[in-house]
Amino acid sequence: MQPFLKIMKKTTHKKSNRREAFSSNELAVRLLRKKISRIRRSFFVLAIATFSLTLTSFNKFESYSAFSAGPIFVDAVPELTPENVYAQLEKFEIRHPEIVLRQSILETGWYECENCSLEHNNIFGFRYKKKYMEFSNWVEAVKYYKKWQEKRYKGGDYYAFLKEVGYATSRTYISKLKSIKLDFL
Repeated sequence: MQPFLKIMKKTTHKKSNRREAFSSNELAVRLLRKKISRIRRSFFVLAIATFSLTLTSFNKFESYSAFSAGPIFVDAVPELTPENVYAQLEKFEIRHPEIVLRQSILETGWYECENCSLEHNNIFGFRYKKKYMEFSNWVEAVKYYKKWQEKRYKGGDYYAFLKEVGYATSRTYISKLKSIKLDFL
């Protein structure tokens, strides 16, 4: 009977040692690691399920790849031409786009000026504290014009509005705008 008691004592002793060997912090860390591995596995399963659903949603007879589709441009900036400026003015629903287009042409010398607002992508010559405002591209200047116009213009003769708001600082500004001929309109 004595050998049996020795075996029992050893096994109980090992179990108690095993429990005592881990502190409460170590036990918490082990449990946390188990939870994290379960979460990782569930995310992996979710990702595989999403990927397989995506593959089945495509037409079986077409193959898609990033290379065959070509580059993707979110907001590609077109070349700076009167036609493209007019298209952007219409896209952003700017009122009196013909007059506004003439403003951009006059301010930038048909988009060819040097040492003017154009070097800051500011095709309308907007200033703040006596300096030209800077835009990341000319389309951003069109977007700004839209905000500027919505804030100030309430309707009526647009040429008179430009004088009232102080945009037309020169006496000949309005006559210069009217003299610009646009072939494509």
